[in-house]
Amino acid sequence: MEIRFNFDMLFDERLKEHRFDENRLKDMRESLRRAKEEVLSELKSQKRGFSEILYNDQILDATLKLSKEISGRYKNLVLIGIGGSSLGPRALFRALRHPFHNFLPNREEGMNLFFLENVDPDTFRATFDVIDEKDTAFVVITKSGSTVETMSQFLIIRDRLIKKLGENGYRERMIAITDPQKGTLREIVRHDRLCSLPIPENIGGRFSVFSPVGTFPAACCGIDVSKLLSGARKMNEKILNSDIDNDPALKFASLMYIARTHYNRNILIVMPYKDSLLDTAEWFQQLWAESLGKERDRDGNIVNTGSTPVRALGVIDQHSQLQLYIEGPQDKVVMIIGVKEFNNTVEVPLALENFPDVSYIGNHSLNEILKIEEDATLQSLINARRPAFSIELERVDEANLGALMLFFEFATAYSGSLYNINAFDQPGVEHGKKILYRALKKPGYF
Repeated sequence: MEIRFNFDMLFDERLKEHRFDENRLKDMRESLRRAKEEVLSELKSQKRGFSEILYNDQILDATLKLSKEISGRYKNLVLIGIGGSSLGPRALFRALRHPFHNFLPNREEGMNLFFLENVDPDTFRATFDVIDEKDTAFVVITKSGSTVETMSQFLIIRDRLIKKLGENGYRERMIAITDPQKGTLREIVRHDRLCSLPIPENIGGRFSVFSPVGTFPAACCGIDVSKLLSGARKMNEKILNSDIDNDPALKFASLMYIARTHYNRNILIVMPYKDSLLDTAEWFQQLWAESLGKERDRDGNIVNTGSTPVRALGVIDQHSQLQLYIEGPQDKVVMIIGVKEFNNTVEVPLALENFPDVSYIGNHSLNEILKIEEDATLQSLINARRPAFSIELERVDEANLGALMLFFEFATAYSGSLYNINAFDQPGVEHGKKILYRALKKPGYF
């Protein structure tokens, strides 16, 4: 695990009147102590399980065993899920596999992985243009088993497989990841006699990336899950064993809390300078938004709180969003996620010397250009008095990604305590579901 957190930039004197005040942190010490105690107490009592799952060898062994069986029989895996049931697995896949993994000819690299998330009929049909059901396994992921977007696609695929390959063909190819005991999908597992893996009861969807939700598809497509969990465990131990002054997740949570409550900066820009981390930014977007965007606090008071995460990609969004960040409203904090080492080095040749507007680029590498642009963006923001900071990974690998994702999970849990809200529910989403159920005439809703 090699991650550097550069929070000091928020206190840079160049920010002038927009510089964060260190006294704010000093004034929060008692709140920070309570937040850390509360989160650690909930983990210890097993009320929350996003840390405990890192050490559950029974679930891990079952996950790896099933993934080995499935990847040995089939070429493709189609994941049916949405929200926390797909964003985590997709973040792992995009970050840790070849950018064009599904086009690679070598089967030793793991199964091809496809995602059916949205209920767009054209995307659904197009998926079956590039796979053969005979060579494909399917994993349906929903803790409740009643997610309309997921279960509608599951029903179509179930019917399709039974008609084409028979009951046994369907049963051999369909895996379910759901609640270990209850819920509609668990009942279907029993009825259809499907293979399944559990989502522990004390883990919610957006905190489930280290459960079989993330680890099963990751293992199937060739990701080293043991290294992923090892990195997460190291971050877990660092956080658990740190006091409030040295806990990076608590520092992040406190600074973003100050940004929102004292400086009215309610937008957090998440800007990785690595293509493969864009889906990780999208995963964080759900984690942060759905956890912290709440109408009421835990005492029932109307607070309408939250911090709005917006994902961007360096350097692409220097050419689309950066103008707004530098000269627009003073309502944002920019978090840049950088990477020190890349898997490849690509040199730009020295050529066209009669064209000085381009020849000066020669003898540099794409790696060098990307890092210079990252630093230029960061310095431009600070010089324009726009609060920004960076997180730097030594490289994108299983251990560092596992550590980064657990860091964000802890930071989100701490933030819930600081805001005095429940960071583990989503009542606003539930209202929309009820309207959907009534429109579809679900029994009991019309």
